[in-house]
Amino acid sequence: MQNNLSSTMAALASSLSSSVGYQNSSLFSGPLFKAKAQNLRQFYSARLKVMAASDGSAKKPSKPKKEVVDPSVPSWAKPGSDELPPWAEQETQKDSSTFQLPFVVYLLGSAVVAIAAIGSIFEYVNQKPVFGVLNSDSVFYAPLLGFFVFTGIPSSAFLWYKSVQVANKEAEEQDRRDGYR
Repeated sequence: MQNNLSSTMAALASSLSSSVGYQNSSLFSGPLFKAKAQNLRQFYSARLKVMAASDGSAKKPSKPKKEVVDPSVPSWAKPGSDELPPWAEQETQKDSSTFQLPFVVYLLGSAVVAIAAIGSIFEYVNQKPVFGVLNSDSVFYAPLLGFFVFTGIPSSAFLWYKSVQVANKEAEEQDRRDGYR
């Protein structure tokens, strides 16, 4: 093993000397380097020992431990329990026939319709069509923009109101699940 280690050290020294640029240097050769390498080898071989042991190998086999029951852990959270958490039970009991859109959908719809309605007002006042579908001298220009304005603003208000209702309903449901109401 010592021959292996000394040959490895010599190979390392020669690769290090060639990579650093000391091709013919006596820095990594000679009796001083070999003595230092021998001292390091003796130092580390005397102090380093590899041991492998598992946690249970030092203990004698004993009786199986009784499982400690923690009263603060709910029954559904214990390992090996087949019981569903309360929120999962309630989700399985929900009727799938009633489908409610999330409040974000209503809120985004409200924003888009409001932008279209206000944009229609600006387009009518400036008489410069943005998309060029209808020119300002068309007979349908004013009625179409009027339709967007007079139906868009109330529709936007309704969608915003509906988003608030749905968000409040979801918040109440979550509070009920969490035990606050």
